[in-house]
Amino acid sequence: MNSYRLSVFISVFLCLAVPAAAHAIDGFPGSTWGELRWETPRHGQQNLILEGWVEQGIHWMSWNNIKLNTYAKIRYGWDSEKLDWNNSFGPGVGVALELLKPDGPHIRTGIEYIWERRYESGREIQKAIVFMNWYGWWDLKKKEE
Repeated sequence: MNSYRLSVFISVFLCLAVPAAAHAIDGFPGSTWGELRWETPRHGQQNLILEGWVEQGIHWMSWNNIKLNTYAKIRYGWDSEKLDWNNSFGPGVGVALELLKPDGPHIRTGIEYIWERRYESGREIQKAIVFMNWYGWWDLKKKEE
């Protein structure tokens, strides 16, 4: 438990310790994602699930539309069935390259290390994740200008 608290403290400290006047820093982007869903009954059981994360990062430098980002994240999950894998909370830290285009997709690739504590079993899990994610959008209606 002490390593868990220490990791949360270090994650928050790293996000706040960087001086705002540093010349190399391009920005301090933050983001959040969450989802609340009700899974329809199966075998007479219903399940309400809440999951998501809150992230604070630092863009250290950029090359055109590509940015180098480090970040700290808090992940959370809860469900009404009390399934162990859906009930967790924990911090994470990571480094990523992001492709940000105003009219195109947002693509992000990197590595993240997470500490996860599961509510039901009390298990603590630590793992590294190599990832690539993307976000895109469109509008099928032609706009008049």
